Amino acid sequence: MSMKKIIIIGLFLLSISQIFAQNQSDSIEIKKTFFGTIFRQNGKNLTPQQLINIMQPNAEAYKEMKVARTNYSFGMVFSFAGGAFMGWPLGGAIAGKKMDWTLFGIGVGLTVISIPFSIAYTNHSKNAVRNFNNGLKQTGMNTIDLKLGITPDGIGITMALFSNLILNYH
Repeated sequence: MSMKKIIIIGLFLLSISQIFAQNQSDSIEIKKTFFGTIFRQNGKNLTPQQLINIMQPNAEAYKEMKVARTNYSFGMVFSFAGGAFMGWPLGGAIAGKKMDWTLFGIGVGLTVISIPFSIAYTNHSKNAVRNFNNGLKQTGMNTIDLKLGITPDGIGITMALFSNLILNYH
C-alpha cells in the first residue's frame, strides 16, 4: 500500500472517529451481606478508619462518618466484652467446671447492649457514603469528537471535548 493511500485512509478515519474516555469512579459501594453491611471502593473492602480517611474532603460525609465510627467503637467494646463473659463460663463448663450463669447472663446483656450501637454505625455509615457519593463529580462516558474539516484558520482537525470545549489544530 502506498504512503498516499495510508494517509488518505488515516485522515478519513480520523475525520469520523469518536474517542470515548471513562473516568474511574471513586464512589463507595454499599453491599449488604448475611453478616452485615460491607463498604467497598474499587473492589476493596473498607474499614471504618479507611472510610473516614477517604471522606475527609467532604465535610458533611466526614462528620457523619465520625459519628458512625464512635458508634462502631462502643459497639465493638460491648460485643467483645459480652463474648468474653459468655465464653469464659462456657469454656469452664466444657472443661468440667460448674456453669457460671451470672457471668454468662452479664455477657448476654453486654452483647444485647452492643446491637443498637451496631445498627447506629450502619445507618450513619450509609448516610455518610450517600453524602460522599453525591458530592463526587458526575463521571461516565465523556466524548471527544475528532473531525477533519475547515477551521477558522484553514483546513485542519477539530476536536470537541465534552461538547463545550472546541480545539482547532491546523
